[in-house]
Amino acid sequence: MSSKARLTRQFGYVYLDLGLEEALRVLGYLRDRRGGSEDVEDSIRILENFDYFYAYARKKLKEYIAPKKSEADMLSGRVTVDKMKLEVDGEKRVTIVFDKRVGIEEVVEALRSVGLEFEAQ
Repeated sequence: MSSKARLTRQFGYVYLDLGLEEALRVLGYLRDRRGGSEDVEDSIRILENFDYFYAYARKKLKEYIAPKKSEADMLSGRVTVDKMKLEVDGEKRVTIVFDKRVGIEEVVEALRSVGLEFEAQ
């Protein structure tokens, strides 16, 4: 069982730290709610292949992985995920950094809709 999700806001970005399975549920909800975009689809693909991308990030000394974003999605304001941090500390955890145009209220709605408890900092 994962620990409670943590929601913070820094420098205009919303950060969400939670377990791998919970992250997939939240991204799936946002994909359905906002309509599919390349960054969300790529983020889900990265998380579904967590072990490979975690090893890749460590090998390349990257703290964050940025999903692919289409220019059309960027221009139309449909980008959802700016970047993600993959961690293993007893469990697989993900920190999702949402695009600046994604409000904290939308993330709170997603968390509640998929039945996750969270703490806002």
